[in-house]
Amino acid sequence: MQSLQSAFGLLVFMGFAWAVSENRRAASPRVAVSGIAAQLILAALLLKLPPLEAALAGLNDLVLALQNATTAGTSFVFGYLGGGPLPFEETQPGASFVLAFRALPLILVVSALTAVLTYWRILPWIVRAFAVALEKSMGVGGAVGSARRPTYSSAWWKRRCSSAPTWPH
Repeated sequence: MQSLQSAFGLLVFMGFAWAVSENRRAASPRVAVSGIAAQLILAALLLKLPPLEAALAGLNDLVLALQNATTAGTSFVFGYLGGGPLPFEETQPGASFVLAFRALPLILVVSALTAVLTYWRILPWIVRAFAVALEKSMGVGGAVGSARRPTYSSAWWKRRCSSAPTWPH
């Protein structure tokens, strides 16, 4: 039952994305089906093959270590607001969570880590590898929508701008 609900949710999201699309004719069913197939195959590989499952668990441990280090730092600086022990009893579970002192520091740490990996030219290499893999497997490259957007001539742009309302002078 749960897998049927997941499949229905996926179809609803795809239908919604198609419904709000600017150019519905440019939507390629081949790309959508190959993307869903790739996602299902990748999920099955990551969750069923022991070496890949261990690698995924290792990445999870890495992220948890980053989160614990950030919580330790924010609780040192901000005390119980940053995740340290509360000086009072919490009456409602989760009421002591303060977004500015608990979640945003982790976002700042991940942003700084991303900047460092970009500076060391590691992240662009990873992005390029994913781009090559997606281009080879599904035939998409760059921004998927930018290659299929219609190009407008300067005459079209002049008509568009001349018909737009202008501010009174």
